[in-house]
Amino acid sequence: MASTSLEQSQIGEMLLRENLVTREQLDKALKEQKQGGTRIGFSLVSAGAVSETELTRLLSRQYRVPAVDLSEVEVDAKILQLVPADFAAKHLILPLRRVGRTLTVAMVNPTDLSVIDDLKFITRFDVDAVVAGEYSLRMAIDKYYEIATDRLGDLLEELEEQDVEVVEEEEEVFSTMQLQAQVEEAPVVRLINGFLTDAVRRGASDIHIEPYEKDLRVRYRIDGALQEIMKPPIRMKAALISRVKILADLNIAERRVPQDGRIKIKIGRKVIDFRVSTLPTLFGEKIVLRILDKGNLTLDLEKFGMEQKAESDFLDAISRPYGMVLVTGPTGSGKTTTLYSALSRINTDEVNIMTAEDPVEYNLHG
Repeated sequence: MASTSLEQSQIGEMLLRENLVTREQLDKALKEQKQGGTRIGFSLVSAGAVSETELTRLLSRQYRVPAVDLSEVEVDAKILQLVPADFAAKHLILPLRRVGRTLTVAMVNPTDLSVIDDLKFITRFDVDAVVAGEYSLRMAIDKYYEIATDRLGDLLEELEEQDVEVVEEEEEVFSTMQLQAQVEEAPVVRLINGFLTDAVRRGASDIHIEPYEKDLRVRYRIDGALQEIMKPPIRMKAALISRVKILADLNIAERRVPQDGRIKIKIGRKVIDFRVSTLPTLFGEKIVLRILDKGNLTLDLEKFGMEQKAESDFLDAISRPYGMVLVTGPTGSGKTTTLYSALSRINTDEVNIMTAEDPVEYNLHG
């Protein structure tokens, strides 16, 4: 983290020295970096403070690697298949071409050796990294991998064309049956299904559906950080929220108290559970869906990447018949996975294990 902050500081100073941005613009970008974790360059390009061409030129100088203009690149579908879409989106990587045993990829940070090592392991090729601006790289990844933005956007356009009417706060005289009929309309159903399946494919841990005064926001939590996916029209608020509540077997007429439920869907051959929580807010109900993908639940502690001593100490602690082990960390850091893995490790025929959980997220045999 410290090296990343240093790199960001260096590119900021380079932009200042070249008179490409003002101190005020840079300070604003630094503030956004601290608050939301966005890179300085991405914030400045998004705000129109600097062109991505200039930014990429400086990044190339900073990292001492060639730069690439992604607007002039056409990527072959066979090359795209070498890098999984979720890995590309997570690490901001776009495979460009392959020559012999060397795969050339565009990256925001071509000096990130851990990501390059992972890429070598996944592709079984040597990796030659070039630098690209984050703004154009995100757009290119969306374009080539057809990530959710385009597909969900098409659904929104369809909803606009059909002009779906929904029940607003002041229209509570409408019956529950009328509201339920609205949320069963095909476009609304497809949009919710799109959120659920896309979030699973991207490796998200949570989906947030948040109403505000004049808009509605959908965000995924990926690697512990929330990312905005789209903003459906505010007039869809009641229909979208009610659809989720129906799937979770919640009371759609009750909007003033929190509710909890579960949704189970099948994607291909995988069955995915969602834990649903609703919370009344100033502008309507907020919904959070926690994704419980048993297929992605790694119960092998040896695969967690712990340092050898830390792993040895942890295994020793959980194997004792007395004492307490505390696992702490922020949302999405792996607390639940760590605890379930510990349970799986000590779950033998010779012991009787009982847990106190609220709610129970996974079922372990034993």
